[in-house]
Amino acid sequence: MLFGRRPADTGRELPKTYTRWRIRLMAYFTTVGVVATLAAVVAPAAAQAGAMVPCPSDIQYWHHYAYLGRLGHMYEGHRYRIVSSTPRFLPSDGRAVSNGLPYPVSATVTANQTRTFQVTTTVGVAAQLTEQLTINVSTAIMQSRSTMIGVSTSFDVPAYSTIYADYGVHGYDVSYYVEKWHRRNNSPTCEEWGYYPSTVTAPTYVEGWQLRTG
Repeated sequence: MLFGRRPADTGRELPKTYTRWRIRLMAYFTTVGVVATLAAVVAPAAAQAGAMVPCPSDIQYWHHYAYLGRLGHMYEGHRYRIVSSTPRFLPSDGRAVSNGLPYPVSATVTANQTRTFQVTTTVGVAAQLTEQLTINVSTAIMQSRSTMIGVSTSFDVPAYSTIYADYGVHGYDVSYYVEKWHRRNNSPTCEEWGYYPSTVTAPTYVEGWQLRTG
């Protein structure tokens, strides 16, 4: 926008045209400021929910989410998908036996510490996730497992070497994701409510010693 040049200050009373020019100029900047403020106030935030679509038939779990008064009830559905799994040993106790002699020696070690390993999740339900892990990863997976104490093992240590003995349970490192869906009453349509990738370490009931050389 172009504005007229301000008249030179001659010390005389300014003409009425200059006064009107100043009024228009001040009104313009006031309007611009108000418009900018309103734009900041009414700018919409990012949507938290997704599109309304037919409810997927393979949603594994539904639970009551909220009471909506006259509108009825809101239900939330969870769908778990396993991406990958890797076997892993989860130690709870360990020993190191060194042999500085020129011939092998026998050794016996005993576990005297216990540790609890659990399936946990910040999205969804741990029991639901455990069930899906037993279906899709291993039937030996448990939601919670505490290692025993007092379990011993014996082995030979070769000359001039060290044997490390670890006691614990076998488990899995699992990558997965959870989808959340919302449905009102028994509606055939659902609202996509989020996609949550995550990882979990799951114990199994397989427990024992593992030996390795140093």
